[in-house]
Amino acid sequence: MKNTKNNKSVLIDSHCHLDFKALNNDLSGVVRRAKSEGVHKMLTIGTNYREVNETISLSERFEEIFFATGVHPNQPSDDLKFNSDELLSICSHKKMIGVGETGLDFHYSRDSKKEQTKSLIQHIEVAKEADLPVIIHARNADREIGQILSEQYHKSSFKCVMHCFSSGSYLAEEVLDLGFYLSMSGIITFKNSQSLREIFAKIPIDKVLVETDSPYLAPVPHRGKPNEPAFVSLVAKMGAEIFNVDEDFFRTQTTKNFFTLFKKAF
Repeated sequence: MKNTKNNKSVLIDSHCHLDFKALNNDLSGVVRRAKSEGVHKMLTIGTNYREVNETISLSERFEEIFFATGVHPNQPSDDLKFNSDELLSICSHKKMIGVGETGLDFHYSRDSKKEQTKSLIQHIEVAKEADLPVIIHARNADREIGQILSEQYHKSSFKCVMHCFSSGSYLAEEVLDLGFYLSMSGIITFKNSQSLREIFAKIPIDKVLVETDSPYLAPVPHRGKPNEPAFVSLVAKMGAEIFNVDEDFFRTQTTKNFFTLFKKAF
């Protein structure tokens, strides 16, 4: 599928935060600029399902926007203790296509390690029941998260994407063995990310997604500025170089991957 304005294949931003102030103040403009770059669908992520009303509202206002929600591991410990039935009830919304983001972050939130671990397992259980993919945040916890994902998968299978993947080869290999996906963000364009580019170059191209994580992690040449979904086109450009394929092919393949993983999307 081609975007008629710039004649490039359609692209999807598989992870952004459109409810955050930096983007929400000009959401119509954000969507318009995204579409001008061929980015016709966006998955916006709620970081605490108890405050998901704004996220749901914007997904209902714009046909281009899907949403997912859960409890981010950097949320306060009390919020990490949640009611599974409450989250499960939101999963029934027609535009909620994934559970999370969840995961482990032992860089910013090491004090809540126990609560994060329990929350991650709980998210996986909800995702299994709802038959939705899990969206994983991992920072400074590769061994722990690899073990949990493997243990939970072997209890009963589920689908998963490692959002904004910037971990080492150990975790990449662990999750690929489970059939999971790795998402490529603007980090891949940074000068000091050669080792990460080498990891991505070795993985199957049909297991790759692209994202912005906007308003964070703007790719070069916008590094240090607010990120937005339109800039996922720059991530895809670098991705095509990493895999040594035509950019249109890479855009088409990652879009196909998105719909293969997020089967509820339409």
